[in-house]
Amino acid sequence: MKFIRIAVLTLTCSALSFGASKEMIQLQRDVALLQDKMDTMQRTLDQNFAALKVLLQQTQENSAKTNAAMNNLQESVSNGVGKSLAPVNGLSTKVDTMGDDMRSLKDSLADLNSRLERMDAKMTDLKNQMQIMQSPPPAPGAPGAASGAPGASSGQIGPSASAPPPGMSADKTYTDARRDLQTGNADLALQEFQQYLSYFPNTELAPSAQYYIGEIAYNRGDYNGAVQAFDSVLERYPQNPKTPDAHLMKGMALLKAGQRSRAIQEFRDLAETYPRTDDARKAQQQLRQLGVSTSNTTTARRRAQPKQ
Repeated sequence: MKFIRIAVLTLTCSALSFGASKEMIQLQRDVALLQDKMDTMQRTLDQNFAALKVLLQQTQENSAKTNAAMNNLQESVSNGVGKSLAPVNGLSTKVDTMGDDMRSLKDSLADLNSRLERMDAKMTDLKNQMQIMQSPPPAPGAPGAASGAPGASSGQIGPSASAPPPGMSADKTYTDARRDLQTGNADLALQEFQQYLSYFPNTELAPSAQYYIGEIAYNRGDYNGAVQAFDSVLERYPQNPKTPDAHLMKGMALLKAGQRSRAIQEFRDLAETYPRTDDARKAQQQLRQLGVSTSNTTTARRRAQPKQ
């Protein structure tokens, strides 16, 4: 009986021992399988990390190449723009140089014009002196000695001139008036032009002096006075180079004074009387700006042209 109990206990322990061994074996297998999975995951992570590192290096290289390309492109654009602007800069310099040359030429022309006017004034003085020498003034009390008597002006057409003060000459008076007008001293220039007309009304430069009196009045805004001054040019000196200018400026003064119909007629008369001149073209332009037809003046110019 005792032997049987020992045998049963031995069998029971053996069974328990066999079951524990089986569980241990299964646990070892699970651990081994888990270790394999961890090894596989580690290898996958290593591979992914290596690939990511390669991608990061490629990205850095591409970024460096892109920066280099951008720098090259910027340098190329800068060089291209610089080369493109080089002719423009050279043209600007040439334009500036031409502007300086034009100003110098304008100054030279103004100086030449002033010299020519002085020469004209001197010639006028010389003519007056020759006329005085050829036809000396009558003695006091002689017939014709009165200032308004016929022949007192030596046969000259126009207003009678009084004797200028000692030392005054047409040359100096006109030159001083032009200089003062050009330098902005219009008041003094006006007095000098008036003196010139008082003492030298029959000289070649008298129409210009009368014209500049009208121009001074126009620039001052005295448009009625300007119209009267330009009328004096047209009435006293109808045949001289300043006549077309006086017509044009009279029309401008009439327009400024609000006398539109008279201004239109003046512009039309100018375009008909002096075709193919700068003043006529300016008159035509004024007529167009006023919305007035220029067909009448065009027809008149065609009639004035000689037939071929």
